[in-house]
Amino acid sequence: MPEQPIKLFASRAERYPEPEGADIVQGGARALLAAIPVIGGSITETLSMVLAPAVARRRDEWSKELADALERLEQKVEGFKVEELANNEPFISAVIQATRTAIATHRPDKRAMLRNALLNSALGRGPAEELQEVFFAAIDALSLNHIRILNFYWTGLSELNKAGKWDSLHPYALSNCATAIGELYPDMKGQEDLLLYLMTDLKSRGFSTISRPADSFPQPPGITYMGIQFLQFILSSPG
Repeated sequence: MPEQPIKLFASRAERYPEPEGADIVQGGARALLAAIPVIGGSITETLSMVLAPAVARRRDEWSKELADALERLEQKVEGFKVEELANNEPFISAVIQATRTAIATHRPDKRAMLRNALLNSALGRGPAEELQEVFFAAIDALSLNHIRILNFYWTGLSELNKAGKWDSLHPYALSNCATAIGELYPDMKGQEDLLLYLMTDLKSRGFSTISRPADSFPQPPGITYMGIQFLQFILSSPG
């Protein structure tokens, strides 16, 4: 018998059913693997048996995380009712879009960003509908290092100031963006090629104005208004 889906807008007991099988998930994994020409039938069957439980686990974990977050939000925000989201078509589309990304990643930080974005969307605190779609697609496409660099453009100067690594009396102590980023994120020191890729990508998406590690620092505004909107949407948790 096919596994019963978790109902995000149902009661807590209904949200966490006991699994009765994994036919649908196994079928999906099998179809995906069969589409790869170099994988033979027996290997496809074996891999589908291996992957299907993992995919199902990620899906169920994500559904439970989201359901719990929405329940906390209902308890915290006066006038917010979870069941009303069942008629919110933009939100439902956002859930579907975010769920694809959540199942495809093993990184808790990225799932937290997706969850924050959905909660903000549920409360009507996000940008316009089309821009929300862009932002959810960006969460999927961008790495955590993308987010770190973009956040550096927004808050890096104050963070360096707090750490005692920059002050207004010595504005050129950190000569360029690569040096400044390396001071705040030591693991990024000497990673000019990676930084160039990250910076170029962020600028091409309209999130920033800086394109090279060698660009001078500080260089306000390094982040665009759309970039700030994006970070607020994915990093601020209302629940």
